[in-house]
Amino acid sequence: MIQNNRLKNLLVALSADEGAAHDAALDYALGLAQAYQSRVTAYVFAPALLQPFPLTLGSSSVWISQETDRIETLSGQAAQSIQQRASKLGVPINVEHAHSPFDDRYSRFIALARLHDLTVLQAIDPSGSNTSRTAIEHALFDAGCPVLITSHGKFETPKKVAIAWDGSVQAARAVRCSLDLLLEADHVAIVTVVDTKGSEGLRSADELMTYLSLYGIKAEIAVIAAVPGDDEGLPVRQFVANQQMDLLVMGAFVHSRMRQAILGGMTRSLLEDCPVPIVMSH
Repeated sequence: MIQNNRLKNLLVALSADEGAAHDAALDYALGLAQAYQSRVTAYVFAPALLQPFPLTLGSSSVWISQETDRIETLSGQAAQSIQQRASKLGVPINVEHAHSPFDDRYSRFIALARLHDLTVLQAIDPSGSNTSRTAIEHALFDAGCPVLITSHGKFETPKKVAIAWDGSVQAARAVRCSLDLLLEADHVAIVTVVDTKGSEGLRSADELMTYLSLYGIKAEIAVIAAVPGDDEGLPVRQFVANQQMDLLVMGAFVHSRMRQAILGGMTRSLLEDCPVPIVMSH
């Protein structure tokens, strides 16, 4: 167990539509909680509403009653499974879930994320529902909390960590939020991507290395070349895979907030396809 850390309370969010007790994010969060002696809050998103919505007043009231019962049943079953899973591992946990089809789907989740040290979420499945993507966006851009995104169910203390460094405020915040994880690493690589215009991150990589050394974290700088094409995350993804990294730390970027968060190119690329868990902060 890791003593004297700042990961006191973790939030994990899951969907009642899927097997919550076997969710990779839940397994990872519970393993992380065991290692860091953290308390966990689990929030179960309500299942998707059945469509179509009936048009007549009489049938609408029946539909509302049926959907309320269905949501309560599925969400309650998921909450019970999560509670049992945590109890077997000896992890203290509090489970919440929606009770009505008219509950705002994300407002309670956002409020919880704002008062937790780290939110653990399932990686985006490009072919699946948008629940994971929307939850990640809300946690990053509305809750202002660091988010760990994973498709790996088993937590193992990251011994090789890559920091995608571009000198931005987002990247700097991600590093500070990840210090408890970085302190346990044996190898930390500060990864900067350069193109024909150079790299902002390379100018401050030495200063980041000095900053980390104050915490006893030894790091080295890895300079990689940008790859032509639309996949901005490819060079970082290739580096992480080739160097067999256990964790990636990076800032999250957004292009527009007019309606819904539109993730920046590298952020979107790595969220949709990354071989290791990612800690992100905005």
